[in-house]
Amino acid sequence: MRNSLVIALLTILVIGCKPTVPSEYIQPGELEDILYDYHVSQAMAKEKSTGGHEDAEYKQNVYFRAVLKKYDITEAVFDSSLIYYYSHADRLKEIYTRVTERLNDDAKELGASVGDINRYSQYSETGDTANIWKNETDVLLIPKPTANRFDIHVEADTSFYQGDSFMFQFMSDFLYQNGSRDAILCLTAKYENDSITQSVSRISSSGMTQLRIPHYQEGRLKELNGFIYLNNDLHEEGDIRKLMFISQIQLIRFHHKEEKDEPKNDTENKADSLRRTPDASGNSADTTRRGNIPRKGSPVLSAKEGTSVYRVGNVELKPAKR
Repeated sequence: MRNSLVIALLTILVIGCKPTVPSEYIQPGELEDILYDYHVSQAMAKEKSTGGHEDAEYKQNVYFRAVLKKYDITEAVFDSSLIYYYSHADRLKEIYTRVTERLNDDAKELGASVGDINRYSQYSETGDTANIWKNETDVLLIPKPTANRFDIHVEADTSFYQGDSFMFQFMSDFLYQNGSRDAILCLTAKYENDSITQSVSRISSSGMTQLRIPHYQEGRLKELNGFIYLNNDLHEEGDIRKLMFISQIQLIRFHHKEEKDEPKNDTENKADSLRRTPDASGNSADTTRRGNIPRKGSPVLSAKEGTSVYRVGNVELKPAKR
């Protein structure tokens, strides 16, 4: 009884000691709502733009200011709050995780398909198709050293076979004040025979990213290494509003199935045995005959125009019936 009381008091003490967000910054609950409306508005602005990239960027900026006006927040307060949350990335990551869940729920309610991201979640780790990713599934990247890179490392186990192929995929959301959205996904596969393959993909917009590693028949995968890197333009260091939130990371393994030729049925075999192939002179010869050299004692047949191919009989030569 006393031990239970001590544990309860310690739990309350730990929770109570968790630092709160200073009042001059946007509080977590309100920031979640603002970010949710921000991403909805950016998608709407992109959909309604008809004048190319510049028109889309202009509309997205207008929609963003409308979101700030809705919550009676100035751009300066929003930016200063982001600076605070950048130094408390774990909190910002938790907020973005909830925002992503809300956006996904809205998409499902509107009839959107589950898509390839959730398609493989139901598979076990031992099946022919499986999601084998065991590390964190949500990552927050900020274009600053040490915070703009997420490293990937997977070691093979007994469920990996020779000829397996893989697909690394995730969802991403950008929050940028301006400038180009530029991230790189790089994967290097090392096999037991020391062969190495590398796959690279650039990411410049929000949405789903997939990178495939094709099957390799010469050896079993030994390890998979790589990274997601958020680039930072040196000419835009003064920009505050820049981040990339990555969610629903998955690594799908596919066991390769070799395709085998199915045996032909009797009808196909019969048809194949009567197939005629052209000889050196361009005439079609019956494949049941032994080449173009006539048997000893058999007359050489000359083709007659307008008649069918002659067959050799035991007694006499007759034209084949049409």
